[in-house]
Amino acid sequence: MSKYYRLLLDDYAAPSFTSFDKDYYGTLDQLHGFFNAIKADEDVASRHAYLLSIYDQYVAGKKTISHQVAYREVPFIVPAKILGEETLTLVRHSWDHLNTWQCIYHMKCDRIESSHLWISCYGKYTRCIQASFTNLFYDGFGNNYKRFAGNAWGFPHQIEYEGINTYSRLFVEEKVFKNKAEALNDRINFMYTPDPIYTGILNDIFADG
Repeated sequence: MSKYYRLLLDDYAAPSFTSFDKDYYGTLDQLHGFFNAIKADEDVASRHAYLLSIYDQYVAGKKTISHQVAYREVPFIVPAKILGEETLTLVRHSWDHLNTWQCIYHMKCDRIESSHLWISCYGKYTRCIQASFTNLFYDGFGNNYKRFAGNAWGFPHQIEYEGINTYSRLFVEEKVFKNKAEALNDRINFMYTPDPIYTGILNDIFADG
């Protein structure tokens, strides 16, 4: 099983007058791919120069470095323990997404391939998701579906768009549990009656809008 790590970043889906952080998880290769994508995007790299400088220091060997997120100092990248993992494929799937303001987006796509991790990190137990959508459509106004075409408003380069495929680079939280036993029980239930939750991913598309 691969080693995973947690990265805290600003939550772009938080209401504009507030500041919160958001948990992202990935292998070191996934994290490096995320930061390299930011570096390769000139405008985004300029806006996130501070974050990239912290990343460069981490790569150079400062593994205990911290950074500022939502007006507080937090460890940059920390190890997480994986309690279990599952994959899921859904075809011609539709569902409703509630944004930060509890407004409904009707969603549908031809195919979803998702990976799910049950994670323990610093006493917090979560189920996390990473997914790829084929022909992702959304409708917030009533039977007027539009295909998502890459205009994500969340943290830059967490969501990528290639042709008809939309995918998340890093894992985000689906569920939070009270303890390890609750997390492990959810993993067992998921194997028989999967209940994927795409909210964390879609929040990186629609942000607070």
